[in-house]
Amino acid sequence: MMKIKRPLLRRAQQNIVIFTTLIVLFLFFTIVNPNFIDRYNLLSMAQSFVPYAFLALGVTFVVATGGIDLSVGAVAIASALIAGRLYGLGMPLFFVVPIMIAIGALMGCLNGFLVAKLKVPAFIATLGTMMTIRGFSALLVRIPNVIFPSNTWFNRVFSNAGGFPIGIVWLVGFAALTVVIVYKTKIGRYILSIGSNEEATRLSGINVIKYKFIAYAICGTLAGVAGIFYSSSFATIVAASGDGMELEAIAGVYIGGTVAAGGSASVVGSLLGSYLLVVIRVGLNFLLPKLNIEFDSTYVTYVITGVIVVLSVVFDMLKKKKMDNGQRVDINKKKIIISSIVSGSLVIAMTIGTIFAVAFHNSKEKMIAVIAKGETHAFWKNVKAGATEACQEAGYKLSFRGPEQESPKYLPDQRTLLQTAISNGADGICFSGIGEGFADLFQQAKQYNIPVVQFDSGIWPNDYEQIVNSAKNPVVSSVLNDNYGGGELAAEKLFDYVKDQIALAGSYTVGVIQHDQTVSAYERSGGFMDKFAALAEADSATKGKVNFELEVKPDVTNENYYNALATLKEEGAKAVFMTGEPVVTQIYDKIKSGLNQYNDIVFVGYDAGTRQIDWMKENNKPLLLGSIAQDSYKIGYQAVTQVIKAAQGKPVDTDITTPGIWWDVNNYEELKEQKIVYEG
Repeated sequence: MMKIKRPLLRRAQQNIVIFTTLIVLFLFFTIVNPNFIDRYNLLSMAQSFVPYAFLALGVTFVVATGGIDLSVGAVAIASALIAGRLYGLGMPLFFVVPIMIAIGALMGCLNGFLVAKLKVPAFIATLGTMMTIRGFSALLVRIPNVIFPSNTWFNRVFSNAGGFPIGIVWLVGFAALTVVIVYKTKIGRYILSIGSNEEATRLSGINVIKYKFIAYAICGTLAGVAGIFYSSSFATIVAASGDGMELEAIAGVYIGGTVAAGGSASVVGSLLGSYLLVVIRVGLNFLLPKLNIEFDSTYVTYVITGVIVVLSVVFDMLKKKKMDNGQRVDINKKKIIISSIVSGSLVIAMTIGTIFAVAFHNSKEKMIAVIAKGETHAFWKNVKAGATEACQEAGYKLSFRGPEQESPKYLPDQRTLLQTAISNGADGICFSGIGEGFADLFQQAKQYNIPVVQFDSGIWPNDYEQIVNSAKNPVVSSVLNDNYGGGELAAEKLFDYVKDQIALAGSYTVGVIQHDQTVSAYERSGGFMDKFAALAEADSATKGKVNFELEVKPDVTNENYYNALATLKEEGAKAVFMTGEPVVTQIYDKIKSGLNQYNDIVFVGYDAGTRQIDWMKENNKPLLLGSIAQDSYKIGYQAVTQVIKAAQGKPVDTDITTPGIWWDVNNYEELKEQKIVYEG
């Protein structure tokens, strides 16, 4: 029998298991889809790994005490959000970086005070600070999103230095420092002692409160550091960005071998565990489409991660139970030899399979990748139907992917989808963005000679300007909605209906509820207000009487859109323009529940959907006069048609604009037949 005498040996064995698993996963994903080891995909994985790794390093200190910190993800994003707002107000980037660290340190000290000094259970304390800092940062910033600069020293120092993931260098340095602190200083020894037996540690004369406080302070500081690396990689930040970061960080720590009950810490294991989750998440994006499996990789990742975490914790509990019962945790030498032979043979077999897969890879299909702002909504299903028809006509396979929701908080997911499409060697890419921070990926597409068509809301202006100026512009065509013109059309219809009311009024308030902070949403509200104001000023009976109230709400949570309507009602609005289907849906549901205080308001909507159809068909107060539809089927068809032409070396139409179409109770049936007005 070979006895394990030292914790170091146990940690090394667990790290070897995780490392072997990583190798097997790399080989497996490469066998299934050799594009997985594309250098750009490896760069992308490294960039996305760094922020989570810094969070995991910090959480390791806290878990080693037997505690937990649920606030680290919110702290990282809040630090980036506040710092980004200060940058937008004119503060130099040089000062923004230490501010992020200071915010993280401050929140870590707050957690330490609550847990160590006030004895608040760590779960409750950090859950409270998570909610507080997320809400406080959003209230303080007071704008839907902040945008960090691209292609500056900030990105080159913390994210991508000429194609190298420079964040990895920073991470190695911080990891080395963490190893020294945990294993070579009294801070680390006392933290581990607290986790092993807090009461015995206190009786031995060690200041338990002090060292618990230090653990949480370090964790918060590293969360602030994670905010730096997150914002340098993902330019657009909203309050809801990074949802779930803390859970992935904690999962990585548990998987890496730091015992949930405290008393041990594996710094290297925390990093390996976090990277394992990144590999699984990205690998599934390459695996599922290749196998024609329509599951959302995000949810598959959740399932796999949950199972791994539970098994890791159960294993630790069983091991601890044996030790508490006085049993020696031994490993039979024969079993070690057998398991080593099996795992080694598996790695060798997978390696040989990978070599053959890469060497004889000839599965290049003619494939068009459509990266949309969403996937499951009726609008995007209609876009997909048009794209599918265009691909079928030309003999191409279609890969249609989008994030869970149309929100900038899912920008990292959309980056992953775009990177996957590029690494998979798509013949062409159609893209509709939910935020900024994609310029480097489009430059990669240009290097791979992959044509890009921007559609719907397209590529955000700062990204587009950057790729044009870089001379690495892959965009061959723009198939865009005329959102501004759609807003103007809505204004014309509404003004024609209410102009007599305006003429009789001393003043008349028109409200606008904007559904998010995307370019398309601002264009819709801007086109509406500009046109309505121009019409009112051109009519002597209404001139000088109209004023506007704009409410911008970034998502559908907490009844945001209904609350916006209540605010407009208080401001005296008599007409309201709703820039997207989510607004109409939430407000209609509220009105149907029995509210009648809005009967004197006339509404105009945008997009389509079952709620809008039902509201119009009722034709009673409050009145939904009509709505603006987008020809989503045509958008998908045209975008794919143009990118296929470019892939085949044929001339393309560089600018295609699809106008908004007015629909109401008189023509919606006809437009449904034409696949313009959709239900759902």
